[in-house]
Formats: sequence, structure tokens, C-alpha cells
Amino acid sequence: MASCPKCGKKLGLTNIKPNCPSCGVNLLYYKIEERLEVDAINAELEHAKTQKRIDRLKNATIGTPLSIVRLVLILLVVGTLFLPLATLHTVGPFFDDNVTFNALEIYNKVSVMDFDGLFGMFGSPLLGKAFICLAVSAVTIVVAALCALLSLVLSILSSSPKGFIRNIILSSLGIIATVASIVCYNMFISGITPVLPGLVEGGVSFGAYCVIAAFVLVIAINVIIKVKGINVKYKQCYIDSIPYEEFVEKFGVKKYDLAAVEAIKDEMRELNDKYVKENEKAKAKK
Repeated sequence: MASCPKCGKKLGLTNIKPNCPSCGVNLLYYKIEERLEVDAINAELEHAKTQKRIDRLKNATIGTPLSIVRLVLILLVVGTLFLPLATLHTVGPFFDDNVTFNALEIYNKVSVMDFDGLFGMFGSPLLGKAFICLAVSAVTIVVAALCALLSLVLSILSSSPKGFIRNIILSSLGIIATVASIVCYNMFISGITPVLPGLVEGGVSFGAYCVIAAFVLVIAINVIIKVKGINVKYKQCYIDSIPYEEFVEKFGVKKYDLAAVEAIKDEMRELNDKYVKENEKAKAKK
């Protein structure tokens, strides 16, 4: 519900006249210049905050050569998931199936998997442990893939205050998940081949180790960027003629209204005059 800018009376939906029913002031034109000034200050503050986010995003992705290298390495992690991660060769009286697993093949297999049959195999005295290891291997490689995708999506926030630790945690989890997947898959193969000798064979492929190496490279480039201390180059923004940082330090960031601007108007005028004079002196020197 709106209020009269002069007397503060609450205005209902039925108050459609241009004048306040209490004090009679024209609601549209009352202190219009001051209200426009308030809107301008709020708009400039919002623009400055948005510009800071844009500057951080640019710095995190294409702002420096090292940022570009980091983005390429994160893309490399995603790409390695499509390399051969593992193989499985099964032979029987009427079939001979050879499967090379990667991220796409795992998705295709999981999407048509008979989970009831798989869960039933968990209770098998001969193959139960082996199939539990296979399920854990599939889950952990999916976790590694999610870490890679999250790293890619959140790479735009790498220059935020928590960007470095977030990147390290995601890459570390990706390494742990991939190692767990390799170990569990090898346990599956070593558990099933003695029970079905000559019928099942397979192993971990080079792609799984490439995933680990790519995650390690992502950690390394993040550490290098952190050690070098590459700072974000912020575009200077102004509130009227006052630099955004000084305005925020002196007056704070909030949604300003007419009363709030009235309270700081004199100080703002002094600061504006100060920076206008400084700008004129800078131009005169040039």
C-alpha cells in the first residue's frame, strides 16, 4: 500500500485522485526533483553492484591468460570422461559382448538397467560382493562426472571470495571419486573372473587415469592463480561524481528513500564538489 510522500497517510486502491485526501499535496509532482535524485542514486548503486559481478565473471573466465588456461583444463576434465574408462568382455554359448565404458556408455547402460535384477545379485553368495563393487564403481564415476560439470558451471564464480576453495574441493572430490571407481571396478573384475573363468574379463582403461590427471591439473592451475594473487580489475563506478567505494564506505549500501537522501545530501554535495574539482585539475594537467 502506497503512502503520501508528505504526510505519510496510507493510500488505498480507491485513492485515484492526483492529490492526497489528507493534506491535499499533488502526489505526482511533490518533490519530484528530489525523488528523481533518489531513483538515480539507487539505479547507480545497482549498476555498480552488477558491474562488480561482471568484472569478477570476466576475470574468472577470460580476464587473464591463466584464467583461460583454467577454463580449458576444466573443459578437458569433462572431455576425458568420454575417453575409454573401462572395458568388459563377456562370452557365452550364444553371445560375445565387448563393451567399452565412458560417460555416455555408462548413461546408456544405467538408463535401461534392470535394477531389481541388480539388487537381487547383491544377495548372491558367489557374485554378491562383485556386483556391489560394480554398483559402487558406477556411482562414484557419476559423482566424478558431477564434480566436473559443477566445476565447469561454477568456474564463472572462481574470482568470488570462496571461489578458490570451491574449485579445490570439487576437483579433490572428483579425484577421490575416480580413484574409488577404479578400485571398485578392479575388485569387481577380480571377484567375478574366478567364478566365471574364461567367460568374463575386463579392466580399467587409460581414460580413467586421464580424468585423475585432468583434475590434478585443475588443482594446480588454481593454486598457481592463488599464489600469483591475480586481482580482479574492477571498472570504476560512480554515484553522482563520488567513487562507488567511497560512497559505500561513508554512507553504506541500501535502498535509499527520500528521507535517507535528505539526511546525507549536504555530505554528498561536499564530496561531489571535491571530485568535480579534482577531475577539472586532472583535465587541466593533460
